[in-house]
This record gives sequence, C-alpha cells and structure tokens, in this order.
Amino acid sequence: MARQVHDFDALYAADVPPPWEIGRPQPALLALVRRSVLADPVLDVGCGTGVLALAVARAGHRVVGVDAAAHAISRARERAAESIVDPPGEVRFEVADARRLDRLDVRPRTVLDSGLLHTLDDAGRAAYVAGLEVICPSDALVAVLAMSVAAGLGWGTTDDRLRAAFDGPAWSSTTVSDAEIAARTAGEERHLPALLLTTRRA
Repeated sequence: MARQVHDFDALYAADVPPPWEIGRPQPALLALVRRSVLADPVLDVGCGTGVLALAVARAGHRVVGVDAAAHAISRARERAAESIVDPPGEVRFEVADARRLDRLDVRPRTVLDSGLLHTLDDAGRAAYVAGLEVICPSDALVAVLAMSVAAGLGWGTTDDRLRAAFDGPAWSSTTVSDAEIAARTAGEERHLPALLLTTRRA
C-alpha cells in the first residue's frame, strides 16, 4: 500500500487548509453514519479538525476524536466550543498516535477512519490494526475510507490490500465497496476514487 508522506501538524498549522479539509465530513462516511445504527462510544481516528466527530455527536452519540497533529486537535476543540450539539451527544478530542491505540482509555464499539490508514507505512498500519484489536470489543464496527490507486495520484490502496490489513481471526464480515474522497485544491472541489471498508471485531 503506497502512501503519501506529510508533516501533518505543519499542514494543519498553515494558512491554507490541507486538501482533505473540505469544511464538512467526507460524504461517504457521513452517508454510512446516517444509514447505520452506531454503537457508543464512537472513536474517530485521525479526526483532523473534528467535523465528522461533531456531526456524529450531533446525532446523539458519545464520540472521542484523536489525531497526532496538535494543531488539528486545537482547532477541533475550538469547533466543539463553538458548536451547538443538538440533540446532545458528547464529544472530546485528544492528541494521540494511531499506532498506539492501546494507550487510549476508550473501548469503542464504533470506529471511523476518514483517510488515516492510507497514510501509514506497513509497520504503522500493522500497529494501528493491532491496536484496534486490543481496544475494540466483540462486534465493534470499524469503517475505513481510503484513497484508491485508481485516483492516479501515485499512491493509495486496492481492494485486496485493504482487506489484507484486516485479515485474520480478529475480524469478520469484512466488505469493501467503491466510494469517493472529496478534496479541495485551488478553490475547487474534486471527487476522487476511494474505497470504503467495513468490518467487525470477532
């Protein structure tokens, strides 16, 4: 699984938002949230500035958003302070490394990943999935939105590679479907080929 290497904290600190910060949740994950019955607590891994976590909290869920970029978490907390969550859920944001999820004090029954897994190298991806195995109870839902190599960016993942990340006895009912990731560059929004994986902790 090829990846794109960034200094994410610097990107979030810049005057111009990174391309994936479109001011709203990624449509593919928001659609999944709206059509699914989510179990609490919900963990938003790689939450960025918190738009998805806040949308899920507005739907009445208890949500924890984590990101390794301190600037992103700072902005997420600002958004939370400015936001009216109605109906009331709960949301909090923490700086945390997705490769060390076993250190979190949350045992999520739903995990949402809006473009994090595809940024990790092989070792990081293995550590991330191993951490999910530790913290997720049986039947927890994990949903991962990842860029497809079909986007033609020189990186991304494939159906087989995405499934392989969650191969083994710890995971069941794994499906991968075609999706899109929205990105904004030069003031224009583009919709790029992506993949949406859902799986359950066995």
